[in-house]
Amino acid sequence: MCSAYWSLKTELSCPKCEKTDVWDLQTHFMGEFGSCINEYKLGQKVEELKNVTVSLDGKNESFCGSCSGCNKFFELGAEINKGKVVKVFFPK
Repeated sequence: MCSAYWSLKTELSCPKCEKTDVWDLQTHFMGEFGSCINEYKLGQKVEELKNVTVSLDGKNESFCGSCSGCNKFFELGAEINKGKVVKVFFPK
């Protein structure tokens, strides 16, 4: 059985090595048991989010992922609008 995280694929540029690539980010935010099979793209309706609008600060609630260039691990914030992740960002 899989866990309560879900995945988001989006293109990002690493703030450490500056490599641009498609990142596979994961979050437990509003995930449910079995959500780990669900993968979404930026701007796509996310079943788990149930039409929620919220900002995630990248500290308490976040997405996480690693750069394929330098392998540095990051926690990212996100803007969610009506159940769609419309922006992810590296917190300052």
